[in-house]
Amino acid sequence: MDAIDKGPSVPDWLEEARQEWHTQATAGFGFGVMPGLDAIVTSSERREVILELCSKAMKRLRDYGPVVPKVELNAILMAGPQNMFPDDVPTELFERVGDAFMKLLREELTPEESDARIWLPRRKA
Repeated sequence: MDAIDKGPSVPDWLEEARQEWHTQATAGFGFGVMPGLDAIVTSSERREVILELCSKAMKRLRDYGPVVPKVELNAILMAGPQNMFPDDVPTELFERVGDAFMKLLREELTPEESDARIWLPRRKA
């Protein structure tokens, strides 16, 4: 969201998507963000705009280092204390999702990778 907010001018289609994504990401619905890409990525230009924003967001994410502090994560939530992050979260968890999202936008996501279960945290044996 910050990458969109810091842009010089935001087209209407992107502002609408930003508002919807922000609500889904922060309101504690419990299912994550459903980006609705078919309705949003309707041209190669829009795809490139979103990929550029994703690149900026991934850089910001990686700048946190090995973990994203819980205080940062909780600062963006609107859902109340029942949905707060009790601990810092490994950056890798968010990176894996972001990387998969970018592969999807580039049409590089393989059928094996399209199973969301592979992007879940790895359990220790």
